[in-house]
Parts: sequence; C-alpha cells; structure tokens
Amino acid sequence: MLKKSVFIFISFILLFAFLGCSETITTEAISYTEQAPTVESGYLVDNIQDANILHAWNWSMTTIEGYMEEIAIAGFSAIQISPMQPQKDYYGVASWGSSWWKFYQPLGFSIATENHALGTKAELESMCEAADEYGIKIIVDVVANHLAGGTNESLNSDVLEYEPEIYNQNLIHTDNGLISDTSLKATVQGAMGQFPDLQTETEVVQLAVLDLLKEYVDVGVDGFRFDAAKHIETPEDGDYASDFWPTVIDGVTEYAQTLGITDLYFYGEILNSVGTGRSYSDYTQYMSITENGLSYNIRNGVLTKNTERLMSLSYQTGVTPDKAVLWAESHDTYASGETDSISDLKMTKAYAIAATTAYSSALYFARPAETTLIGECGTNIWQSIEVTEINKFNNYFVNANEYSYAEDGFYLRERYSSLDAGVVIVDIDGNQELDKVTVSNFADGYYHDQIGGTTFTVKNGKISGMIGESGIAVIYNNTFEPKPTVYVSDDGTHGSFSDTKVIDIYSYNTTEANYSINGGEKVSFEGNIELSLEHPDLNATVTLDIEVYFNDYVIEKHYEYIKSNIVVEEVVVNNIDTQTVSDSVLVAWVWGGTEDGRWVEGVYNNGTFTFDIDAGDDHFLLVAFPSGTTDYNWNINEYQTNDVEIPADGIFDGSTLVWA
Repeated sequence: MLKKSVFIFISFILLFAFLGCSETITTEAISYTEQAPTVESGYLVDNIQDANILHAWNWSMTTIEGYMEEIAIAGFSAIQISPMQPQKDYYGVASWGSSWWKFYQPLGFSIATENHALGTKAELESMCEAADEYGIKIIVDVVANHLAGGTNESLNSDVLEYEPEIYNQNLIHTDNGLISDTSLKATVQGAMGQFPDLQTETEVVQLAVLDLLKEYVDVGVDGFRFDAAKHIETPEDGDYASDFWPTVIDGVTEYAQTLGITDLYFYGEILNSVGTGRSYSDYTQYMSITENGLSYNIRNGVLTKNTERLMSLSYQTGVTPDKAVLWAESHDTYASGETDSISDLKMTKAYAIAATTAYSSALYFARPAETTLIGECGTNIWQSIEVTEINKFNNYFVNANEYSYAEDGFYLRERYSSLDAGVVIVDIDGNQELDKVTVSNFADGYYHDQIGGTTFTVKNGKISGMIGESGIAVIYNNTFEPKPTVYVSDDGTHGSFSDTKVIDIYSYNTTEANYSINGGEKVSFEGNIELSLEHPDLNATVTLDIEVYFNDYVIEKHYEYIKSNIVVEEVVVNNIDTQTVSDSVLVAWVWGGTEDGRWVEGVYNNGTFTFDIDAGDDHFLLVAFPSGTTDYNWNINEYQTNDVEIPADGIFDGSTLVWA
C-alpha cells in the first residue's frame, strides 16, 4: 500500500562509470519519484506480448485480488487465470490434485455465476478492476474445443442446462477416434479423452464461443488463452477447414473496439507439434502460440547442464519471437508428474532464460504445495527475489536488443540499447565465480547484481564477479526504486498446532521491517528469519502482523493461526441431509498432510455421522455407497462431498456439505 509520494535522493552507481587508474566508483545524486508499481511508473509493461505472465493456476478470484499489489511488485504485468466457465462436478472446496481438471470440462459458454470453485462473475469483475489499478492485464483460459463429456462420443447431460442448442442438436464429432497428430482429421476432429470434440465448424458453436469472449470483455478481461487450440481447425485445413478463428477473434476484437478497447491479446496452446501437414503460421496469423519445443529445450539444457543445447535454441518454423509464449514449466507438465520433482531453484534458472528472451512472452507457473486446496495461492516462490528481479530486468529492457552465448559453464543473455546494457547470467555448471568472461555490449564500469547485491566489473570487454547461491545474477544499474517484499512459509490456513508453531518470514528490499505477535510490541528484523508462534492459553488464535518499508512505501500483512490443545480422536458430522444418504452406506475418506487417504467406517444415526481418526489426520470427505456395500470403491459410489478440513474440536455442521 502506497502511503504517500515523495522525492528521494540517493547515491547511485552511474550506468557507465568508466574505470580510471584508481578504479574508483563515480556516484551522483539521482531523483526518484515514489510511485506504486504500475505501467505508468515504469515498473510494468503495457503490451502482454512483452510481458511476463503469472499463471495463477487454480487461484480464486478473491485470492488473486488480495495479492494484486504483491504481483505488481514481483514484476508480473499480466495474470493468467483458470477457466471461469461453469465447471463439471462442483463439490465445493477440494484439493488441487483431485479437481483441477474439472475446469477443463466445462458445461457451457458463459461465466459461472454459482457453483464454481474459483468464484463468481461478480468476483471476477472485482478482480479485474483491482488489476486495472496497477496496469496489470488479465488473461483467461478458454475451453472452446470441447465441453464436458458423458463418454468420448456423448455430451454430459448437465450441458443441456447451459447449451441446449448444442446439446439437442448433438453438435459433436463422432466415430473419429481419439485425438492424434498422425492425420489432419484426427488432429481437429478426434475426441480428447472422455469428452467429445465439438463441431466448431458450425455457426452455433462459433457464436456461443464468441458470446463467452464478449462477456469476458464486459467484465474487464484483457486477453485469452485458448486451451487445445491446435485441435480446432483453421481456414487452411482443406476438407476440414472452417472460419472458427476469424469469426471468433475478429468478432470479439470488433466488439471490444466499440467499447474503446484496442489491445486484446490472444494466444493458443499448441503442444508437441502442430499436426501432420499443417503449419504453425496457420495459427500465428491469428494469435501468439505456446512454443513448447523451445521451452522444453531451455528446461532440459539447464537440467542436463548442456550449454550447447542452450546455444542452439531455435523457434519452430513459422513462429517468430513476437508470436511465442515460453515457459519453464506448465500446469500440464506439473500435474502430469513430468516436472513436479524438479527443484524450485533449477526451475527458476530455466525461467531466467525464458523470461528475458526479447519479444517473447513468458509464463511463470505458480506451483501449488501438496496440501494446497483449489482457490489457494500455494507456494510463494513467484515472490522470490530471483523471480522478481528477472521480471524487472525484462520490463526494464523491453524492446531492447538481445545477444546470447555461453562461456566457461555460464549462459549469458545480454539486453542492450544505445543507452543501457544489462546481462542475466545463469550458472549452469555451478562455478559461481566469473573471471573475465566476455561481454559484447558493455562499456567499462561497475554494474550491480540486483539479486546478490554485489558489484560486477567490466573492463576491456570482460566481466568479473561472484554469483550468489541461487546461481542467477541479474546485472544492470536499475534506477527504479525497489519495493519491499515479505511473505511467510505458512499463512495459517493449513491446520492448527498444539504447542509452538515455527514459521519462516522472507523479506527483501526493505529499509525497515517489524513484526508483532498477538498484538504485542513491534520487533524489528532484517532479511529472512525463523519465528516461533506461541500463546499462553491452551486454545487460542495467535496473530502475526508484519510491516515492511522501503522508505515511505509500506506493505502490511496480517495472519492468524489456530492453537488447539483439544485431542481429537473422533469427528462428529451433524445435520446431514437425510434424504441424500437414505438407504445408503455412509463412509468417510480420511487423510493427513501428504499421506494417502483411507476408508473409515463410522456410525450413522438420524442425520449424524461419527467416525474415528488418527493423529495427523486433517481432512475428510463423506461418500454414500449403495445399501449393502462392504467393499468400498470410488467407481460405485452414489454421492460424495467436498473436501473438509477437520475442525479443531472435531465437530462439523453437515448442512454446509456439498453433495454430488
């Protein structure tokens, strides 16, 4: 939160301070205007194709809105949100691993107004308004290739409520098998798993998708990511061609222009290949696309310490940098298990290369924790100093030239203009110390590593210095004033504690930082600290308040943690809907932390179900099986509830359960 605007005069290293015989640093007083991190302040960029995008995967609209200032400070000029179309099988709050895919089996082409785990249309509009205050653009994921399926050749019966015309006319492709890149027909008319391919060549489907995009524009969305874009035909697809893309994209562009909006952004998901006999340019004439192959080579070049692979990076034929979206990982690679075991540090190294590529946009996937529920933020690595400074470097050098090369086990990405120069260095081999590594576009002088805080020296076209433990250096003399950053390892939403809770506080770019426990005296701190949370009472709420400053700009955070000394050995669920579970066998599915769940039988009596739990159990859901069932199997259940956190006293109001 910005308290007030001031002019701050500090001493700063001149960008091109030439080395004399004494090699002293020349300094000069520079005037800074205290501003919020916006496009206007020079902190962010305006064009999404030049931006780094935070993929707030599975975050709710209220969660995103609550983090908007922090997202801006982290240098993300755009946010990509999950689909907000009516979702299949709404069970309320659930774990991300069990439910994220439901957003990709929507029931129709409209914005959900209820029964959506990420929020409502009104909450989306509120979030977009908050983003506008910072100049942050919102990109929404759009599922247009398919709707929820009953089988791979039938629509889910719930689609009828939202899209009666599509459902009643059965506007799907049948008898085409599953999607495949081996033929044009299989690519654009094959079914995707257990949900059928829509007849996107029909006017009914095209206008339904167009109406959805218009609705998004009305609530403030700035761009669209088209899921499975390569599986929707283009006008160049011969016998299978259609005008889907010009109808939809030109249509919403023209509609936006009537509202004074001239900069809508579009990109499509194209994975692995574009398909047999097709060209990437069939899509790039309408939109940017994911550059999956280049992104893969970046990540694997880092993982295998292969600088030769990194030096041979190239775009697919028909793709130019200004039509490419890169990433270190995506939600698909993470959820499928391809990248989830790769360390945050290695992933950040790959992101450093992708995110500083000239003219390409880069997507940063905000990883969930194993216990993260749908709607929650998950881990906070996206706020780390490494990610933040990578983003700010990209924003500072937008439209600047690029030169990349490798030397002595380091990968260097220079960005330069006639006035400024900077370099991002990724330590591929773990050498840490650069000793006279070649740079091509730097004047002799001293340059600041924005991550490590150390000074690098350039003399006679050679750079020397020490890279910090992260293995990433972001080296240039940035004249934009830093903003303070703070986040915690546990925000209090992951269960109670019984005695003492130890958390970590991470902070940087602070001139002053304080915390207070339970409303007590403010305690100053610096950098990253470990903190023990306690309360004298057996059962209480422990509060933690943090404020961090950079000069007059302050960030204030409030957290609450539940201390409970009640030993819960059983859970009592009251007020269960008796009609839902009549003549059924009611069983609990119980789990704790990252452990696998297990079936727990209990006692049901007139709307109350009681079951035992073990130490460490923290979540449950209820499942109703057909009468007489003794062998519990997910495939035969009649109903199930949303995931529920076990209350501190073990008593839960069953009237709030969502059964499906």
